Amino acid sequence: MFPARLAARVPFEAMPVPSALAAPRAALSVLAHMQGLTPFLSTDWADLEDLNARHRDSWFELLPRPASAPCLWVGLENSAGDVVAAQAAILLDCTGKSYGARLEAMTAFYDDPSRAEASGAWCFSASPEAREACGKVAMMSSGWVHPDWRGGHRDLFHLSGRLNRLAVLARWAPDWLVALVDPNVSRLWTEKAVGQRHMDRHSTILFHQPGEGRLKLHLMRFRPDDVTADLQRRAFSPQTAPLAGCLPGTR
Repeated sequence: MFPARLAARVPFEAMPVPSALAAPRAALSVLAHMQGLTPFLSTDWADLEDLNARHRDSWFELLPRPASAPCLWVGLENSAGDVVAAQAAILLDCTGKSYGARLEAMTAFYDDPSRAEASGAWCFSASPEAREACGKVAMMSSGWVHPDWRGGHRDLFHLSGRLNRLAVLARWAPDWLVALVDPNVSRLWTEKAVGQRHMDRHSTILFHQPGEGRLKLHLMRFRPDDVTADLQRRAFSPQTAPLAGCLPGTR
């Protein structure tokens, strides 16, 4: 690992958050530490791409991202310094065009859609909810857990997902949080697991990604208030509330 990339990783507990997210940040951090893992935040997308390339046998290829879009990703690192789980997000300006319109124009994926189109890329969106998402839209992606850390009672997929959504709220205060979900994993995103959200019943997004082929995807959408409510519910549940005071410097 390059020293500059390590320096770009900020301990999750050190990330500034509004008061409503302080207890959830503390509780989620402790849940990670109890499993021997250290959560961190990074804005180095090249680091994420390198991680993805090294684990392609157990991870989808990352969706393309406009280089001009702000980005972040969260990771869970073990005692050996290996990242064993990750989730990411980018911020899209959808004030002039809705998220659905940006999907079809492919500006949600590329700085130069015409060049991508020449390489065979295209996107079709039939989701009304995608077209309703306007303003600052955080697009989440790249969820992965190392095979050796899957299963059991770890639930690192949802733990890293909550860390990611918390970071998105704290850093960007978006109007909407969205994700394109593969049908094979759509069953993981239940309201019991992630809180109130909208999930298109069918695959309403078709995206042809050069090298990956045609992807059939569900649109998932969160309201920020619903994400905050889920994070607070987890932080103040009987199982996790006592943990929030375990980290140094927490109240």
